[in-house]
Amino acid sequence: MESLTNADPGEWLRSLLDTKWHDMHTVVPRGFLAYARIFHPVERDRPKDTGTWHGHARTDVYPLECEKVSWAAVAQAFGTHMHPLAQFHRVLGTESNGQEILDAAGWRYSAPRTGNLAPETLAAAAVHLGKHTSTPDQGVSAVWEGWGGLTSSAGYAELAVSSDGVHLENKVAAATLGSGPGSGLLQAEVVNGETLDLPGRAYYLFNAAPQFYIDSDWVNHVPWHHSPGWPQSPNILWPTDGQWVLVTEIDFDSTVIAGSPELISALVQDPTIEALPLQEGADLTWDADIPNRPVR
Repeated sequence: MESLTNADPGEWLRSLLDTKWHDMHTVVPRGFLAYARIFHPVERDRPKDTGTWHGHARTDVYPLECEKVSWAAVAQAFGTHMHPLAQFHRVLGTESNGQEILDAAGWRYSAPRTGNLAPETLAAAAVHLGKHTSTPDQGVSAVWEGWGGLTSSAGYAELAVSSDGVHLENKVAAATLGSGPGSGLLQAEVVNGETLDLPGRAYYLFNAAPQFYIDSDWVNHVPWHHSPGWPQSPNILWPTDGQWVLVTEIDFDSTVIAGSPELISALVQDPTIEALPLQEGADLTWDADIPNRPVR
């Protein structure tokens, strides 16, 4: 995994992005024929003994049954409507406000991760991405500069999970405060090098092509996360020929892919990926014009 010494490979994106927020195109490039939104998986759990959180005390820690589900499954559980511009709190039918969200069957839901596409989902998408470029073995991965502990150890701390996988141990692997550039995951020459500066974001670039992500073992070979157990996907990915762009914006709970109609169709039809087609100009922060409604 080689870091790139300059931002030239990403400069072509700059002219395709808006400098002011109107819709998704401050982070997703304009000008492609088709777009798809990949919804990040949702995690839910319930106690193994009773199979429901309803009527279950919270005073002790219990063995849990955990699984990942689609947004469509969440909508089915809560009687709401799933659509391309869906927002997760509306799929739940309520704002969590820090409270537990339970469905009628007793499952407890966690919000999908923002700014991070699950390795298995990225691997499934990469199969299609590699088929829709003439340069599947040549491409660039961009990683947001602001992830904790990436450029410096200053202020970064890491909690360790105990051997039972449930409790957080009372020890903190904290880096020394005040450490300078290069004391984090990336070497000083990378941190002090050139970044790709796009509207509101700056990124470090790496030589990591689409084919690299087909095997989910990629989590063991990138320099930008602390542990394969807590992997970080690239925030932007594109092949050298620029036939498509994958964008996992740090504040989005979904990933947007811009490309050809054929690529978008393949992603949407893949049963291992929850994806829906998007229109150019889609605003993923507001869906009041398409209210959720009961499933019929």
